[in-house]
Amino acid sequence: MRVPVLCYHRIEVPPRGAETDTNFVTPPQFARHLQTLADFGCHAVTIRDIARWQTGTLALPSRPVAITFDDAYESVLETAVPMLDAHDWRATIFAVSSELGGTNSWDHGAPRAQLLDAGSLVALAGAGHEIGSHSRCHRRICGLDDATAHDELLGSRAALESIVGTRVESFAFPYGSHDRRALERVRDAGYTSACTLKRWANGRHTNPYRIGRMSVGGAVSTRLLTAKLFKLLLTPARL
Repeated sequence: MRVPVLCYHRIEVPPRGAETDTNFVTPPQFARHLQTLADFGCHAVTIRDIARWQTGTLALPSRPVAITFDDAYESVLETAVPMLDAHDWRATIFAVSSELGGTNSWDHGAPRAQLLDAGSLVALAGAGHEIGSHSRCHRRICGLDDATAHDELLGSRAALESIVGTRVESFAFPYGSHDRRALERVRDAGYTSACTLKRWANGRHTNPYRIGRMSVGGAVSTRLLTAKLFKLLLTPARL
């Protein structure tokens, strides 16, 4: 079995001048993506589910696919989650712990948008969605000194756990940037898995700290999404 993972950001109509920003997927596009997955008999799982499947403690449903959201924009709760709920699907939302209730201040030149606040994360966790960490300040983990890396990884995990009241087990590398030392740091911070932006499907023996994801953004038609998914599934899983 191979498990593709999709990475979304903003489920919104892009403002004027940002039509080519690949962080945007419009609500009608997202609805079509979900319906296409459902039509193919896919079942949504979380990153935590994948980690447990890899260790043999959880069986996955047939045709699993993980749906993730980086940065935890307000549009995830307002727009994406009701569409996911219509299919009874759960997602993984990666939040930047020091920016909760703020905006995407790290996204220089990109349109600003509201991020989910602590109460919204609690509501999402209570509804069965997984809350993961996207670091404390959205810094690249590669090249950080030990103290800063500790704060970005362990500090963000502790902060999110204190908010949602459950273990935060999954991490998503900001910008997808990682190296061998970054993988070790994530493991040492107590996470059970970490997501990259490497485009490959994931098998039982894929490195749990190097989970591949396919970024979805811009004008991605259902036909193009389907073609990319099938290409992932036909490619041998990475170790």
